[in-house]
Amino acid sequence: MNDNAPIRLVQVSDTHLSPSHGYFAVNFAAFRAAMREAAPDLIVHGGDLAFNGPVAPEDLRYGAAAMAALGVPWLAIPGNHDIGEAPRFSRLEQPLTPARLAAWREHVGPQWWLRDLGAWRLVGLDTALMGSGLPEEAAQQAFLAEALATRGGRPVMVFTHMPPFDSDPEDRRFTTSSMPFEARRAFLDACAGGGVKVIACGHLHVYRRMRHREMEIVWAPATAMVGARRGLERDGRLPRPGYLEWTLEGQSARHRLVEPQRMFVIDMTGWTEANGGTTTTLPPMPDPAELVGA
Repeated sequence: MNDNAPIRLVQVSDTHLSPSHGYFAVNFAAFRAAMREAAPDLIVHGGDLAFNGPVAPEDLRYGAAAMAALGVPWLAIPGNHDIGEAPRFSRLEQPLTPARLAAWREHVGPQWWLRDLGAWRLVGLDTALMGSGLPEEAAQQAFLAEALATRGGRPVMVFTHMPPFDSDPEDRRFTTSSMPFEARRAFLDACAGGGVKVIACGHLHVYRRMRHREMEIVWAPATAMVGARRGLERDGRLPRPGYLEWTLEGQSARHRLVEPQRMFVIDMTGWTEANGGTTTTLPPMPDPAELVGA
């Protein structure tokens, strides 16, 4: 591939797919239609492929099959709804286990990866490992160091599920919304000194962008659900589902937010607040025949 030829890369995140909890299937169908209408060179799924992968590996199988059916080359990194969370940062009481890590590798692929595309080096990382203390955390850190050291002058785009931080990189408070502080600091230092130009993340189901230490940090929206009230209070706009389309041209990268008209704003916070649960505790979807009394 010509390093100077424009490359279309789609970043999609937080699809939350499942054969039994298909609440967000209609929005993924709209994404599938968009990919078939104008196929990109590569799709990167930024995590939370599955609805509840830690306890339902069939959700991982289903999500991977849905991505493969798009007919476009794709890569994915795991999210907390795929493999669980670092034990000390487990909001959903689904800590990482060897079995959960193995299920991701079996059904989807590696937890971290490297791909050279055009003039760029793309790196995917597993943020659930950050702050976990597991052997895989050190292995991933060594991988990132090697990937940055051998880039040969290529600009680097790093994909993570969790953003490095919310608004303050020095915020040391406990969080499940972004990387833990100690892991965050080491990650940002490595990136800033290693040629990283873009950090592409997701997790919080909103589109945002900021700059930090000469790096652009961009949050992809979810295709699945949004927190309407939170988005209105924080950003003054109704968050909508969608995805990001990146154009890599030479050593430049630009993106646009795509919010397909056929993606519906789905907000589950009414149910979760009324029932004291989380999205993962939603009941299975009824059979379509039951909806019409057949």
